[in-house]
Amino acid sequence: MDSDVRFWVAHRIAPRLYYGWVILAVVFVANLSAFSLNPVFGLFITPLEQEFGWERGTIAFGLTFGTVIGAAMAPALGFMIDRLGTRMPMVLFALGAALCYALLSLVERAWQFNVLIGVALALTLFGVGQMMGSININRWFVRRRGRAMGIAMMGASGGALTFIPFCTVLIDKVGWRQSFMVMGGAALVLIVLPAFFLMINLPEQLGLAGHGELRGPADAPGTGAVGEGAWTLREAARTRAFWLILSGIMVGNFAVQGYFVHAIPHMEALGFPRLLASMVWSSFFLTGMLAKFLWGFAIERIGVRWGLVLLFSAESVGMYLLMTARTPGALFFYAVFNGMGHGPFLQLMAMVWAEYFGRRSFGRIYGVVQPAIVIAGSLGPWFAGYVYDSQGSYARFFQLGIGLCLVAVCLFLLAPPPMARRAPVGGEVPA
Repeated sequence: MDSDVRFWVAHRIAPRLYYGWVILAVVFVANLSAFSLNPVFGLFITPLEQEFGWERGTIAFGLTFGTVIGAAMAPALGFMIDRLGTRMPMVLFALGAALCYALLSLVERAWQFNVLIGVALALTLFGVGQMMGSININRWFVRRRGRAMGIAMMGASGGALTFIPFCTVLIDKVGWRQSFMVMGGAALVLIVLPAFFLMINLPEQLGLAGHGELRGPADAPGTGAVGEGAWTLREAARTRAFWLILSGIMVGNFAVQGYFVHAIPHMEALGFPRLLASMVWSSFFLTGMLAKFLWGFAIERIGVRWGLVLLFSAESVGMYLLMTARTPGALFFYAVFNGMGHGPFLQLMAMVWAEYFGRRSFGRIYGVVQPAIVIAGSLGPWFAGYVYDSQGSYARFFQLGIGLCLVAVCLFLLAPPPMARRAPVGGEVPA
């Protein structure tokens, strides 16, 4: 019955509007919830520290645990999505995350907190957001992939922009336990319902295989495989570009994720009040949300390789600005500057694999690289917490992060895309 409903809706929309835009809307709304935990996590650190006396490294370990789970499931999830699609996994993952949020309101031990936070993070951020959302957009868009990914990832910033001030007030009024309950309800409304009633896995299911959106110019700047480029996982892994890009993303992700989780506690450690820190962090995401849309058009022109170079150059400057900020004005300058620079982070992390190696095996390739990327990113928050616990300051971590972002820039400069390949006729069409 549910398939009849969604195909009935799709067949009435498709003649008037490319259905990829409906898929984009589903992903955008899902991302509001899927990406919300990571940026708001810092708001929970101080209340947990005050109630239980846990160290910040202990609290942040839950994110590390979640990224390990996300890394472990990514390869199998990528293969499964290429064969079966994303719709039901999105629904099931969101239901699981909602249950974890509900149970978080009952925790009394650090291990309970870390396990539940880890599972919730793996199911939403890594499962629904980074894997399923990115795969959907890269399957439905080629010619306008940059702007489509930009709009989809505006949902990630929009979720942070919504949940940061909301949870700031909510934690203050009703406590951190009830705040987790609300986040669970958001997962049900924003992910489960749209995915269940509107998600279609492939354009081919609606007879759109020859649609102009799925064809891209072979000489698109900065790309090696556009449109229906047909690199297999094995072939992609044999290229020099594959390993250089993977290495660059790993070291850059370690630095960015490490400071990202601890940005609000860092501002509090500098002596700024929590409300000001929350306003600065919200400004960061507001700027980033607007920047994602503009970056989408820019990436279509300059290509993902140069987008990555500019992204991590800006990240290094942004970390320096946050590390050295000592006035509210300096904090807001950081928020605007790095919000603009950080804008394309999420879309580029996904687009680079589709742009370099095509969309036919995108799920497999994207799933296989995720363990290395996710584990590298997971170590960042833990190591930043360890640095603070041992030195009483995040300064050493910021210095390391700046250096790693510059290393990433050098690796991307050494990684031109491989030659494009033709796609074979046919392929699997998940239901």
